[in-house]
Amino acid sequence: AEEKAERAARKAGKTAAPAEQPVPPDTFPTRIRALRIEGGRMNFSDYFVQPNFSADVQDLSGTVGGISSAFESHAKVDLAGKLGEFSPVSIRGELQPFAFDRYTDIGLKFENISLPILNPYSTPLAGYAIAKGKLTTDLPYRIENRNLDAQHKIRVDQLEWGEATATQGEATLPVKFATALLKDRHGVISLDVPVAGTLDDPTFRIGPIVWQVIKNIIVKAVTAPFALLGSLFAGAEEAQFVDFAPGEDSLDAATAERLGALAQSLVEKPELKLDVPIGTLPELDRPALADRAYRSALEAVLTMRYAKAAKKGEPVPAFDSLGTEERIEVLGALVQQQTGARPQVPEAAIPEGTSREEAKALRQKAELEYLEQAARNGIAVPDIDLEKLGEARAAAVERALLAGGGLEPARVFKVREGKVTDEGGKVRFQLGLQ
Repeated sequence: AEEKAERAARKAGKTAAPAEQPVPPDTFPTRIRALRIEGGRMNFSDYFVQPNFSADVQDLSGTVGGISSAFESHAKVDLAGKLGEFSPVSIRGELQPFAFDRYTDIGLKFENISLPILNPYSTPLAGYAIAKGKLTTDLPYRIENRNLDAQHKIRVDQLEWGEATATQGEATLPVKFATALLKDRHGVISLDVPVAGTLDDPTFRIGPIVWQVIKNIIVKAVTAPFALLGSLFAGAEEAQFVDFAPGEDSLDAATAERLGALAQSLVEKPELKLDVPIGTLPELDRPALADRAYRSALEAVLTMRYAKAAKKGEPVPAFDSLGTEERIEVLGALVQQQTGARPQVPEAAIPEGTSREEAKALRQKAELEYLEQAARNGIAVPDIDLEKLGEARAAAVERALLAGGGLEPARVFKVREGKVTDEGGKVRFQLGLQ
């Protein structure tokens, strides 16, 4: 009879409806329209941490509707309670109550939780007890066929650390600095902590994974603090570096703009302070300062030489525009100023057979080279000039940071122990956060 019915259905162009999935053999067929809970209590305890952690949700009330052991059924959950007198808890979503690992889509929300109760978790990570703070979490959990996708949205308000604890555990992180980095100007830390995995993994536990992700966030905040500021403005990672040409203390427009944006982002992090190096690289800066001093000395000689012409309003010519003989005279005058005596130029070696004109050119070239080297050798760059250059650079960075008026001057520190390096022939300052 069944075969005849199937043939008749095929002739009619119809497909037989799939048979309903059977109830698992160990499940008693169940169907409840609604379950109402009033004044309930739910306890969570974690015995893997020392000391143990426990949280007790009280006054749990609400409904679980559409409870059924049918394979495709989903019960709707709408529960509310309190974790403490002023800390509301809500649990809402859907699940298959007899096979939660096949399908669960539940959101748990905890509000206004006093952070010190989480010290069993924070102490091994931080090495400090939590003195103050409030926690609000939004925790959507979705399980399909034993695969978990959890999105933890965590808001921490006014977190303050207390005294160091006796149980340090893995507490090797500067959590107080990381906390200052993560807080916004209102003292709020907002974190997104996703967790994914399979329930078939015997080592899979949500709690340790969440704390490990938070630990990773702290490590990133400490090791790459400017990258964290990238969430506030584009280019934050580049803003920590300020490059100067050797011997120079001025900033280009792009660098000044980045520093202004950095200052505005730090307004959102009021507990942070910024270190600006005071420094030079003598191997790059001293030759550049010497060359500048040499050029200035040449200009001074030229100014004296053409003083009468200058009085008539005529321009003083540039050294490089002068003829060979006049350049020799100017250089000779400069060396005489430096040494107090007219320089004695060695006789140039002229190859035999050289024409008179060529020999003259060779002698003049040798004389120019000798006098220029003698004039440059007479230029000394004292250490005080390098110190002044380093201070001028730090002042230029400070002005760019404070130009917008948003960042408080008391939060910017000029330090002599700052990091100064050679970056492709430029002097690089690396700003620091503390």
